[in-house]
Amino acid sequence: MPLLELNLLAGPPLADRRWRLVDALTIGRAPDNGLVLPDPSVSREHALIRADGAHWSLLDRHSRLGTRLNGLALEPGAPADLHVGDVIGLGPWRFRVDVAAAPPARPAPRGSLAEQRLELLLGCAAEIAAAADEQQWSDVLAEHALAGSGFARAAVLWRGEDQRLRPRSLRTLGADRERFERDLERIAERLESGAREDPSAAPHALQAPLTLDGEEVAWLHLDSNRSGRDRRADAPTFVQALSRLSSLALANLRRVDAARRHAMLAADLERARDVQRRLLPDARPAAGLGHALHLQPGRTVAGDIADVFELPGGKVAALLGDVAGAGLGAGLVMASVQSFMRAELAHHDDPARASARLNAHLCAQSGRGRFTTLWLGIFEPHALRCRFVDAGHGLALRLHPSREATPIVAHGNIPLGISADAQFHAETLQLEPGEFVLLHSDGLVERRAPDGSAFGHERLVHALRGAATPAQAIARALGALDAHVVDAAADDDTTLLALAPT
Repeated sequence: MPLLELNLLAGPPLADRRWRLVDALTIGRAPDNGLVLPDPSVSREHALIRADGAHWSLLDRHSRLGTRLNGLALEPGAPADLHVGDVIGLGPWRFRVDVAAAPPARPAPRGSLAEQRLELLLGCAAEIAAAADEQQWSDVLAEHALAGSGFARAAVLWRGEDQRLRPRSLRTLGADRERFERDLERIAERLESGAREDPSAAPHALQAPLTLDGEEVAWLHLDSNRSGRDRRADAPTFVQALSRLSSLALANLRRVDAARRHAMLAADLERARDVQRRLLPDARPAAGLGHALHLQPGRTVAGDIADVFELPGGKVAALLGDVAGAGLGAGLVMASVQSFMRAELAHHDDPARASARLNAHLCAQSGRGRFTTLWLGIFEPHALRCRFVDAGHGLALRLHPSREATPIVAHGNIPLGISADAQFHAETLQLEPGEFVLLHSDGLVERRAPDGSAFGHERLVHALRGAATPAQAIARALGALDAHVVDAAADDDTTLLALAPT
């Protein structure tokens, strides 16, 4: 069997230009190959040249873009005979099969070293910029660091929330991986303590920090485990440039991820706002009960819900509630509360019974911590009477004919969705002629001015003084709120519902 070698004919510069074929030569992008080709068009395990008896053969290892022999694509997994003069195409490179020269393959001329390093960095830049996530970014960094530094082992150690360093990507060239994993425990402890390898004193190891906005988030570690494989002379400069390049790519990756998450959140909030809009009641009076409503979604769209609907016998149900949480999840619970209550009160008009059944439903369906506060009233407009349940809401006022506002005193109940065994009790509110009710969410009284002061109950009561109708009451409350908060954005929903027998 003739002694053959592979010679570089064309393509980006590589560390060597000639490879002697001794037994087998693995070719690919992964750093543990005998011939490493750092280009995205080359698969990690691309091709194999091996001795088959008295002949040499070339095998495509099911690469993504294929291997060419004398311009023809090889069938993946099927070996093809190699002969002197054959030309092999792999990505942007072309190699010729020649009879081996007497001396071993020599390194590339030193004059081309800077060009080689530039090509390696550019190849890394292209591949790391295409990384879909931080794990792929970490893998690419470790592979290129190993390919360009001359070391035998490479790892990227990430700093967690507990400030501990943990390896995420390990790459080795003929080294014991299990031993490397054990060594990394000691290496991580040294880095956590602030110690690091001195490149001038430790030719077998090199470390470089990876930073975001000046803060160290990970470390690139390279070493040779004193196996006789030392770094290349320019390894410190190369690794430093690689770490800076990688830090920039990581910052961009996180910006892209933040933009993606922001877009998803914006879509989620818009869906929640749409749910709220669809749940709003008709503005027309319901069976002798006039009402005015204002619902302003906050910056995060919380879970406020308001509804007014007619019941048999000339009665009217009115409710205002607040689902814990924000976003689409809270919006779905809001829709569930409204649909359940409308269906339940189609069969009876007992607010305590309806609240108990809704509570059982929410306990069974909602996740832990997803409770709901609710004020539910069954109005009899002709009798100026209302039977109501206050389930942890506590934000209801009555506006007297004297045009003064006072809280509706109630014994109250716990919020819905906390305990399936909770009991709910109804209370009675007898109104005077010309008197009406104002319900509101905590987003109204908890809105804050630029100086941090909350709007509060006292300012609300003062603003309502003199309001003669539900619409006036809401307008006065919102006017006072705007004057207090100026231009400060609302984090929570702001909801007001005023109800007056007509």
